[in-house]
Amino acid sequence: MSGPLALIEDAPADGGRVVALRGEIDVGSTPALREWLGRASEGGSRSLVVDLRNVDFMAVSGLYVLCDEQARMARNHARLSIVCSSGRMLQLFEVCRLIDVLHIVPHRSALDGECWGREDDRRAARLEAWLERYSAGVSGAGPVPPSVS
Repeated sequence: MSGPLALIEDAPADGGRVVALRGEIDVGSTPALREWLGRASEGGSRSLVVDLRNVDFMAVSGLYVLCDEQARMARNHARLSIVCSSGRMLQLFEVCRLIDVLHIVPHRSALDGECWGREDDRRAARLEAWLERYSAGVSGAGPVPPSVS
């Protein structure tokens, strides 16, 4: 059963914090998501794990919040790792061409705990390009990707 977005855990992880969420991420809940991520990452200066395994629905607006936070964190070489194993959610990341842009793992035990590395630099460059394309889409130059529920 889906419901409003809820923060169900905000706990320290190795080298960062874990924010576990439950419910639905939609336009109405993205301001809370943005606030929770900003607080947990200490304004983008600390690595952060976002556990989406109990999220039933995510609109594209939620993806933009994740991407914005990762872009802010990348300036400080802090990594946003996303725990996601739902086929539908992974399909949303794939359709929006974010699979190789964000650090997505199927479960927490797959987190490597490594410091910022070359692959993170590559993901950050791809994210910057993705955000530029999104900006063009918002201004009318292209379509906004769909939601997956």
